[in-house]
Amino acid sequence: MRPPPGPPPIDPITPDVIRLAEDLLAFKWYFAGVFAVLFFDWFLTLADEVEFIWKGKKGSMFYLFLMNRYCPMAFCIITLFAYFSPLWNYECGRLSYRRISCDRFAIVEWLQTLLIVVPAEVVLLLRIYALTNKNKHLCGLLVSIIVAECVIVFYAMSMPGTNNALVLPHVPIDSFRVCILYSDPKMDTAYLSTSLAFDCIVLAITLACTAAKNVKHHTRSWAILRTIRWDGALYFCVILSGNVVWMALAINARPGLKFMNAQPSMYLTSIMINRLTLSVRKTAAEADEESTAIEWPTSIRWSRRPANNASSHVIPTFA
Repeated sequence: MRPPPGPPPIDPITPDVIRLAEDLLAFKWYFAGVFAVLFFDWFLTLADEVEFIWKGKKGSMFYLFLMNRYCPMAFCIITLFAYFSPLWNYECGRLSYRRISCDRFAIVEWLQTLLIVVPAEVVLLLRIYALTNKNKHLCGLLVSIIVAECVIVFYAMSMPGTNNALVLPHVPIDSFRVCILYSDPKMDTAYLSTSLAFDCIVLAITLACTAAKNVKHHTRSWAILRTIRWDGALYFCVILSGNVVWMALAINARPGLKFMNAQPSMYLTSIMINRLTLSVRKTAAEADEESTAIEWPTSIRWSRRPANNASSHVIPTFA
């Protein structure tokens, strides 16, 4: 009777293997830090979430908030398992099985991108829709960018042999117990270009619309627009910088660092969008403004400034 096969032989330890191990170790601990930030932010804002989201109207913005809040947290836990679990080791002698399983997990990361990023972009789209007085041309442009992102992701997923896990040497150390998507750089560049275009357009529209509103200082509408302008600009700059770093690493970095900021950038987007939603609702509540919710596309509430002489200004309030 033939004895069971032993573990596969260990690959030689070369300088390239050592450098890859160092890169992947930095990759894993960086992700662990972002994991901590994501859940720490959840604890910090949980009271505001209960007060301004769960106790409010259960409209479309409510469900979008939940998707933006809890889908990234669920994916973060799953990915942390893939990066640190002892099940991804080489000691059981089933290297080929691990390779197949890792490839199947890695390609799903493209789908994870859509499930995290698209809901966040829809929230921004609805906010722009209200802020621009239902400007269908600008919203149509943003919708076309979101659709382009979806097409790129599904096209990338349909390309056989280009969405495998990063090939790692057979060396039984913690650095190589990881499962990372290593996709076609052209697809990553195309996706990130459309995402950056969306971020830049939303930031420009937000700043232009909030600066153009002629609202009297220290009024309720002024407080809400100020929050949208300053908090929105800050949060969008953080989101934009995260995507820029993601693209820079994807194009120029070594294999172990290429996608170091991919998932962290998505989780950061989730944090910033949720923070902006909560800050706008909190400002509206503090200004004794009626808490409102956007319903796509009909149920949008407005706060109208009392007529002054022959003119009045309509200011959207939303969260």
